[in-house]
Amino acid sequence: MNEKILRLFDLSGKVAVVTGAARGLGAAIVQGLANAGARVLASDIRDPDVTFEGQVEFFHADVSSHSEVKALTKQAVSCFGSLDVMFCNAAVPGGARAEDETEEGWGNVMNVNAKGVFLCAREAARIMREQGGGSIINTASVLSFIGNPTALSYCASKGAIAQMTRVMALEWAKYNIRVNAIAPGFFNTPLNAGLLASEEYMRPILAKIPMGRGAEPEEIVGTAIYLASDASHFMTGTILVIDGGEMAAGGYTDAILPFIYDTL
Repeated sequence: MNEKILRLFDLSGKVAVVTGAARGLGAAIVQGLANAGARVLASDIRDPDVTFEGQVEFFHADVSSHSEVKALTKQAVSCFGSLDVMFCNAAVPGGARAEDETEEGWGNVMNVNAKGVFLCAREAARIMREQGGGSIINTASVLSFIGNPTALSYCASKGAIAQMTRVMALEWAKYNIRVNAIAPGFFNTPLNAGLLASEEYMRPILAKIPMGRGAEPEEIVGTAIYLASDASHFMTGTILVIDGGEMAAGGYTDAILPFIYDTL
């Protein structure tokens, strides 16, 4: 491939922070960005399940805490000298039917998934504004766009991320700060371990994915590198979907709706 094209995807010299980095998609993103040349500060509230290769440091932080998020972004600058990419990936599962959702459950999901993205993006933008620009990437979901009648708070949190991505992109474009999001479909991650262990639950999930399988965590890496790199330098306010065709098929199709309503 032409070297000039390859350089567009080269992250050498860039500093990235990735939250929710201990396992699953976050861990894959950390390693992918590091492989592309970035210096990465990986962060989570728990210890990582993997050993990262390359220029990667780890920092414990709770994204729902303003003080800990400030400490995280300050650590990136202190450790590596700048903050060029903020990947707001931390999230928790959860949710229930609307009539069964508790205030505690709602608050826990929204504090991490929605408030966490807001805090991380805001603190990163304050640094990037002074630097002359940067890239903020949020992890949304196909459930930012389609509903699941058994996951009210999770869907609400991911819908909020989609709108925050658009609003932040508009607000910060004048500072050369790009804000985009990735919306994953079903991935084979520890977060979905319970579903993966049950053929009964997996059958209807796979039935609504035209490619007929869940994605592996590494399959998010190419899109992550693209949004972090100069290859996407004129892209902002965009949400890229990685779902094996699920949304193109209409989300919850006839193959899954009977199963869902049987569980309500």
